Amino acid sequence: MEQRSPLLIKPHKADSFPEFRKLPAELRIKIWQFAIPEARTVVIKSPHSRKTVPTSLDKVLPGGLDGAETWQSPTAVPALLHVNAEARHEALKHYSLSLGVSEAEPRVYIDFARDTLFFGQSEFTPECLPLWRKTKDFEKVQRLAIVPETAWRALQWTSEIDVASLQTLIFVHDAEKIKPGCPPQLVEDELSGTKIGLQLGLEQRVQQLEEAVTEIKTEIESPVKQRIQAAMEELETLERVLPGGWEKQVMVLTAVFRETRG
Repeated sequence: MEQRSPLLIKPHKADSFPEFRKLPAELRIKIWQFAIPEARTVVIKSPHSRKTVPTSLDKVLPGGLDGAETWQSPTAVPALLHVNAEARHEALKHYSLSLGVSEAEPRVYIDFARDTLFFGQSEFTPECLPLWRKTKDFEKVQRLAIVPETAWRALQWTSEIDVASLQTLIFVHDAEKIKPGCPPQLVEDELSGTKIGLQLGLEQRVQQLEEAVTEIKTEIESPVKQRIQAAMEELETLERVLPGGWEKQVMVLTAVFRETRG
């Protein structure tokens, strides 16, 4: 007698879960909370770059780019904000529309407790200084990423802006290599699992970086050493450009952008 092969059951990939709404509210809320995205790098663009940089909020706020000068972002809006009212309620416990300029409506969703805000070189041109001075919510920013070329201007500008919550300043290298449309991922440099840091406003800040460069082991890739060395040189320059120092004490890291798909 011919033997038949066992029945093979192929796994079915569900595109939806209609029974989800029937789950207890407590369980649904836990699922939404579990679905909150990890910490993001939110790229901030000035309204002066509006013609060349589309924003993810164009579709969310039809006609929103009405000429008002305020910050915008090409970073995707967290998906939970658009699923349903229940998911949005949970997401809004983390994210809020922020960085409005004067009376202009804010257009960037930010989780200040976890997200890193990246301001590129075009956001530190002289025409952007009025925006910085009139921007709301800077006092909530905890992680600020900039390119080394703008460090002196960033420290100079933030010295007259309330950045009371700022904890980490990140020097981002090779930011210009990121292609439009490719969401970037910020990858911080580490030494044997320990982040490189120093305290701005203290006399040891340059010395600490020098020690970090010296202690780098041979197995650490040379680009990391070069970035740390560049940060050290940048801070030494800032000592001369800003002789009064910068009173805010923060951790300084180096990082690079890497492209991600999706």
